Amino acid sequence: MGKYDVIVVGGGPAGAVAARECARWGLETVLLEKEFLPRPKICAGAISAAAMNLLDVPIPPEIIEARCSVFHGFYGARQITIELEQDFLVLVSRDIFDFWLVSLAQASGAEVKQGEKVIAVDPGAGGVTVRTSGRVYTARVVIGADGVYSTVARAVRKPFFKKDLAFCVCSEIGTVERDVPWQEGVEVYYGLTPVGYRWIFPKRNRVSTGLGVWPSCTKTVRAAFLDFLQEKGLVVDRRIRGGHIPLGGISRPAVNDGIILAGDAAGFADPFTGEGIRYAIVSGRLAAAAAVSLLSRSVPPNRQNLGVYERNCYHSFGADLKAALFISRLFQYFPRVLLGMFFNSREPFAESLQILQGHTDYRQLYRWLLWHTPGLLRRSI
Repeated sequence: MGKYDVIVVGGGPAGAVAARECARWGLETVLLEKEFLPRPKICAGAISAAAMNLLDVPIPPEIIEARCSVFHGFYGARQITIELEQDFLVLVSRDIFDFWLVSLAQASGAEVKQGEKVIAVDPGAGGVTVRTSGRVYTARVVIGADGVYSTVARAVRKPFFKKDLAFCVCSEIGTVERDVPWQEGVEVYYGLTPVGYRWIFPKRNRVSTGLGVWPSCTKTVRAAFLDFLQEKGLVVDRRIRGGHIPLGGISRPAVNDGIILAGDAAGFADPFTGEGIRYAIVSGRLAAAAAVSLLSRSVPPNRQNLGVYERNCYHSFGADLKAALFISRLFQYFPRVLLGMFFNSREPFAESLQILQGHTDYRQLYRWLLWHTPGLLRRSI
């Protein structure tokens, strides 16, 4: 039986960041990853400038496949193009990006165990027991960063309700020829569903394509995605993958005795854009900070004492995700009005892109919309 100060479950951004921080502060840390890295990941591979600013090390240039400062939005026959002076996101392959983050954790002293799927997590008086497909581990704190279908989360809360999940499908397609190169910027298409969008993101020698929708639209999502690809003259040459995304901004417990949830496992994802990496990084860091603070002072890591993590998450980004959820609900109920308003002026999109750059947040966007919506609606009508 392996004994540690901290066990981190999941080798995505939340888990890798948490493991690195814990190891850097001297805690005996092990990261358990069910796959062998690098491994495929259902993700468009877009990392916002705001997310990159949260990393204390720059992403190596060889990992970045494209830098994007141009946004092309489409809604029926309408189109808006916005060019920014600075990148609002970069594109990566998640298998390589995650492998790099885990390598940083390993270099900082974290032990990494690959190919070990966690099958049970049991809190107890002497710590938390983690059973994998091959071994049994114990630790004073377990950080669950094992995604939307988290095993660790079962020891903290009930599974996500279907209505609290979005769904996306995505695929990467080899380079195709057309009059305008894909590298001109990201392309985002709205209006297929009340809340959701289709995308084409440029990458090295290929493009990342996908479609994200709310749960009510999942029955026809694959067919809609294939129709979109056909419309764009794209032929799938790789597997189409699909998965759920938790809607952030909903109050859910994120801790229990000796257990902390981070990233998608905790439900921390942007309900408006689907961005998850940004909140994975910050919650992974906050989870590590809570573990380090309690264990270094020999304070019991029980549910009450770990409540500081939930409070820190709320103040850092939770309140903002609530505002994002409210805005996304408005789009769900009034899609034509709001999309019409957005596509009759560059200002709403320009303000929204400032969020991806980390220059503003959803609470400020909400206040901006309250102030400007009457004039924008008059212009739309």
